[in-house]
Amino acid sequence: MLLSLPGVAAVAALLFTWLQVGQAGKELRIAEEGQITTRFNTAIGNLASSSMDVRLGGVYALQRIMKDSAEDQPPVVSVLTAYVRRHAHVPASGADPSPDVQAAMNVLVRRRPDRDGGVVVDLSETALPHWKPTYVAKARSIHLPEAIMTRSDLSGADLAFADMPRATLEAARLTGTKFGGANLSGTSFRDADLSGADLTRTDLQDTVFTGATLRGATFCSGGGACTGNLTDTDFTRADLTKAQLDQLDLRKAKFCDREMLILSPADNGKPPSPTPPEETSPLACAVLRGAVFVFAHLSAVDLRGADIRGAFLSWADLTGADLRHTNLAGANFTGADLTRADLRQANLVGADLTSAKLTGAKLTGAVLTGTKGLPSR
Repeated sequence: MLLSLPGVAAVAALLFTWLQVGQAGKELRIAEEGQITTRFNTAIGNLASSSMDVRLGGVYALQRIMKDSAEDQPPVVSVLTAYVRRHAHVPASGADPSPDVQAAMNVLVRRRPDRDGGVVVDLSETALPHWKPTYVAKARSIHLPEAIMTRSDLSGADLAFADMPRATLEAARLTGTKFGGANLSGTSFRDADLSGADLTRTDLQDTVFTGATLRGATFCSGGGACTGNLTDTDFTRADLTKAQLDQLDLRKAKFCDREMLILSPADNGKPPSPTPPEETSPLACAVLRGAVFVFAHLSAVDLRGADIRGAFLSWADLTGADLRHTNLAGANFTGADLTRADLRQANLVGADLTSAKLTGAKLTGAVLTGTKGLPSR
């Protein structure tokens, strides 16, 4: 049916209006993009100022741009990470980060990582000692997934409740750093120094501590706040001297590198003999001297060749644990369950086995000089 002239005129008017609206929208978008570009360039210029106040204004201007335009987040993240690396590069004087660096860090950790567009937060070799984000502590308030912080100094920093899965903190200085409640699954701390660090309530699944220093680190506090997930956590060659590991489930953690550790045959039909020092590689295992394993779950754990001298293993579950060639001198096993544990050729000099369960335990070739609590033979 043919439209009447008034109808044609009405359709034409609607079409014209639609085209005008579309053109206006396009011009508005172009104008907005131009404004964002101008704001971005101005903010970059402010970051180069000698005035702290102006630099702070530049940081917060970039934060506003990132919130207003998701597609501009990747360049903002790149600029801010480069800014932190330049203005807080290691080695530093050991002083706390300057206000502008702290502001840049606050912007970076509060962003939405899903808008990064593949940009990596690279904070390698940055000096951020005692850094603490200005936020109300709550779960996952710090967003640094897959961040690279190799050889950075975050000693004494507060990273509690941080979301840092698959991050890289290799060879980083993390003495006394607070990680309580953080998601560190898949993160690499290879060769990092975590002496005295707080790792309570953290998720450490697939986390790598190979060669790391964890002296006095806390994985479990007296109030029962313990690390939750230690599945496939790698402590190979880590130094866990006097670390707090009590009450933890360590059955799926790794303490020794079997490819590096060389042990003489434990049962070859001949009377076992002490393993010569040159036949073992003590560096292939974690150092656990004086570590606290009270009530820990270590059933069937492989600790062959590890250094556990003076450790506290009272009431720990060590059923079926492999402790061959292990140095357990002076260790306290009071009340521990060593049922079916393999202690052949282990060093138990001065160890305390009072009230320990030793049903089916293998002690052939073990050095038992001064060992307390052994069943009468």
